[in-house]
Amino acid sequence: MTRIDFEDLNLFEFDYDLTFMVFFLNAEGKVYARYGGRGPKSPDRRQSLKGLAYTMNSVLRMHGRAKKAFAPRSEAAPKFIRQVGEFRRRRCLHCHQVREILNADLRKKGKWSRDLVWRYPLPENVGLELEVDRGNVIKKVRDKSPAAAAGLRAGDVLRRLKGVPIHSFGDAQFALDKAPRAGSVEVVWQRGEKSGKGRLKLADGWRRTDITWRPSMPDYVPWARLSGTDLSVKEKKALGLSARQLAYRQRGPLSEQARAAGIRVGDVIVGLNGRRLEMDSDAFLRHVRHHYLIGDRVKMAVLRGGKPLDLTMTLRR
Repeated sequence: MTRIDFEDLNLFEFDYDLTFMVFFLNAEGKVYARYGGRGPKSPDRRQSLKGLAYTMNSVLRMHGRAKKAFAPRSEAAPKFIRQVGEFRRRRCLHCHQVREILNADLRKKGKWSRDLVWRYPLPENVGLELEVDRGNVIKKVRDKSPAAAAGLRAGDVLRRLKGVPIHSFGDAQFALDKAPRAGSVEVVWQRGEKSGKGRLKLADGWRRTDITWRPSMPDYVPWARLSGTDLSVKEKKALGLSARQLAYRQRGPLSEQARAAGIRVGDVIVGLNGRRLEMDSDAFLRHVRHHYLIGDRVKMAVLRGGKPLDLTMTLRR
């Protein structure tokens, strides 16, 4: 399908910021699995023809079983984008517009929250890296992560996550999208001939993921509105800073956002929210865009005449 105008969104439920998603359904319209997904670096690096074939075979084996497992629907009743008022002014609808329209409708009804920015979090957010060619096989488990604490290891095959059968990376993202802001979810895996079960314990903030690549989210991505020249190693040393420390001198003219925060021309930007960062000025501006939202209030660490100051800045578009 190249358009989703008249499709049931509670059946074809996925990350609408993507360019490609495959659904596997039975004849009654129940979803076995999804194949697709992406991260911030590339629209294609999470997919491969081998990975698609692997998922197809995994689903085929499930289809042949007497007891089949399906992905749950969020809501039993059908839901169509044409039922949302803003859609009536549109003709052809692209997938990313679905999320924009639904978000706008939630805001209109007073049901929007900032937590809804971080939809479809990556498996890496819970410490899991999945293989590309075998989308439910764990490639790596990050130390001291929720996945490690649950007992998962590299080579394990994910079977279920929060009640969702896992055949692919797309299934894992779908399952994590259903996980709470904080709490825990059950995870079931297979290790050789044995199966294991545990819980992923999720701390508040675990869902945060880079949203700068998402076409539905430009209204939430901020700019720091600061610019300047990186200090030389010699200049940093004179200020008692390491060679890798963020340190750049603010130049004029100042943006309205910088003036409102009390930043002056000549101030040296060295950190953010109590952290002295190791990066250059360009990386710092990307860091702000990747980790904060419009409206966030942050503490800019600056040196003025060699003396440290923390200045509060409200991030804007």
